[in-house]
Amino acid sequence: MSTATTAAMPQEAIQQGSTQPETTKPDKYSISTTEALREGYSVPEPVPETVSCKYCGRKLEYYGLVSPVAPRHVIVWKSRPERCTCSKAQDFWKDWDAKEEARKAAEAEQKAREEEMQRFRSMMERSGMKARFQNRRFENFVQDTQGRRQAYTQAKKYADNFQRMRPVKNDRNHVTPPEIERNGLFMAGGYGTGKTHLAAAIANQLISEGTACICMTMIDLLDRIRETYKAAGSDVDEAYILSQYEDVPLLIIDDIGSEQPTEWGVSKIFAIINARYEGYMPTIITTNYSGQELVQRMTPESGDSRNAEKTLDRLKETCVGIDMTWESWRAR
Repeated sequence: MSTATTAAMPQEAIQQGSTQPETTKPDKYSISTTEALREGYSVPEPVPETVSCKYCGRKLEYYGLVSPVAPRHVIVWKSRPERCTCSKAQDFWKDWDAKEEARKAAEAEQKAREEEMQRFRSMMERSGMKARFQNRRFENFVQDTQGRRQAYTQAKKYADNFQRMRPVKNDRNHVTPPEIERNGLFMAGGYGTGKTHLAAAIANQLISEGTACICMTMIDLLDRIRETYKAAGSDVDEAYILSQYEDVPLLIIDDIGSEQPTEWGVSKIFAIINARYEGYMPTIITTNYSGQELVQRMTPESGDSRNAEKTLDRLKETCVGIDMTWESWRAR
């Protein structure tokens, strides 16, 4: 084994980004190159050369990993030599370690940002929100009238306090009611008054904070269930879709009452709303109708209004109303 003559190895290691000296204290499973060769260990080739400390000239050994089962056998050489213990070398590596720690912290922060963005994109995709409404935020909601300002204030307060409206479920499925039990919103008003914008703004804020939401029209919500009937052999069945609607931290049903009512559709909507009602799960509704008018819109041709009435009854108990009855923004 030859000995390196250069004394600049520590600085070169930094510049080349390669063999940084070993920081781990040798243990019973480590042995230096010199000792291994002297005691006749079988060793892997090539055997690394010693290097010299830049500051004091001390010879710095490489260490090998000793096999715990094969006697007197070195499995592999560590890729870095030991560090010198002289004061100048220690000062050098202390500074280098600090820079390395800062670099690793910056890399970890960048990785965390990328992972957070990926989670955001994934949650946005799962939310079911159409592209137009992914840009609907509180910042771009026009507050040019008193009514619109009041609606904005209520919606923003809801988003800012949402965590107080979530129930707590333990590992035994026991549910503790949320701090604020009336934890939904019922946003009613004519076309173009900003209902969907504010509902989407709530969802966008919560998603950006890491809270999953589903934000769909009533028509799209039911269509997702219908699609499962066509997907024979798929893992995604009706029960799976319903469980998503029932368990997501916030469900937003946009434009409820807009679809031609059927016995099937109204029963599914009631099942979802009732499950969330029983589990204290917050729900936001937007609609062009209110009160008995909504019941009529959700009553199928059979005339059986029971599911519609029960749905509205659950919503009245769990939701705070926001009346948005002013002129359509689109008509201006």
